[in-house]
Amino acid sequence: MDTDSADQRLADYQSLLEIGVELAGSLDLNRVLELALDRAEKLCRAETSSVWQLDESSSELYFRVVRGRVAGDIRHQRVKLGEGIVGRVAQSGEGEIVNDVRSDPRWRGDLASAFQTRAILAVPLRARGRRVGVLQLLNPIDKESFDLEDLERMRLFAAPLGPAIDNARLYTALKSLYLDTVTALAEAVEKRDPYTGGHVRRVVLYSVLLGHEMGLDYADLDRLRIASTLHDVGKIAVPDEVLRKPAPLDDNEYSIMKRHTIDGAEILSRIPELRDILPGVRSHHERLDGEGYPDGLREEEIPLNARIIAVADTYDAMTSTRPYRKALEHDVAVAEIRRGSGTQFCPRVVAAFESLVANGELTVETGRAVMARLFGETSQV
Repeated sequence: MDTDSADQRLADYQSLLEIGVELAGSLDLNRVLELALDRAEKLCRAETSSVWQLDESSSELYFRVVRGRVAGDIRHQRVKLGEGIVGRVAQSGEGEIVNDVRSDPRWRGDLASAFQTRAILAVPLRARGRRVGVLQLLNPIDKESFDLEDLERMRLFAAPLGPAIDNARLYTALKSLYLDTVTALAEAVEKRDPYTGGHVRRVVLYSVLLGHEMGLDYADLDRLRIASTLHDVGKIAVPDEVLRKPAPLDDNEYSIMKRHTIDGAEILSRIPELRDILPGVRSHHERLDGEGYPDGLREEEIPLNARIIAVADTYDAMTSTRPYRKALEHDVAVAEIRRGSGTQFCPRVVAAFESLVANGELTVETGRAVMARLFGETSQV
């Protein structure tokens, strides 16, 4: 083996070790896979890459991570196990190089017209003896074709990626169960008040829409989703005669009601996994001018999640019928939110709110679509 080859092999193993460490230390699998694909593209000098995951329930492969300029156009595409080059690699369990895709009878064409595939290198991903997906590179750069050394490098890369994807699948299943339990708890509280049906789910949809419009990343949106789901969980401690009163509350009753922010945060503080979302629960009734509750926080002292939930919660409350008043018209509610910018509400959040309104996207339907795209969830609102 010459010196250049030895140096290249050492660099390959170093990258593999670094990726393995990242995979072992992070629950953000998509971020780590993006890192792995970036290095795979550089090592094999490929134009773009993707990781396909196998959906065992439908025997289909779908993009777990896809890179490149047309990623958004093809992210939701699926391929049947055994169909096309990627489907056959997943089925056979053998890596392949196809340097002229148009001469291969399995080639089914590009999924996006803006990208032209010339060559494919694909290796299977396995975990615990099971096939879980495919790692794929497209179009070598500055050379005619992928070669056997590229194939061997990708086999090395595939070794830690398969178990990581399988672990992520298990983690996602557990997290889904956990979120279902959290949502059930929030809705059990909501059912005590027959006049707020669907409020929790709508506030979640509006909150995630606002956070998405503001450019929050996936992890922050996930925390926002959970915080907005549980924002009113403290109402479990509010007496029925106050919670279900078919009229405006008097001063004493209002004082009791205001404790739901403190009680909610206290209840959730006993669950270590929920500590990140406590500020959003405790502070969603704070105001920028310091006149909110329970702590009289001002401006940037108020956590961002709480500022977002405040707008979502208030908008839904105004546009829902209550026993002591009819729902306000959408335009009236929007004007009220706009009027409160800088005093009650965060101007940044209001700007995102107004952008959604202007684009016709402040809707339950849009919220469902964004939730499905981000979290693979559909809402029953």
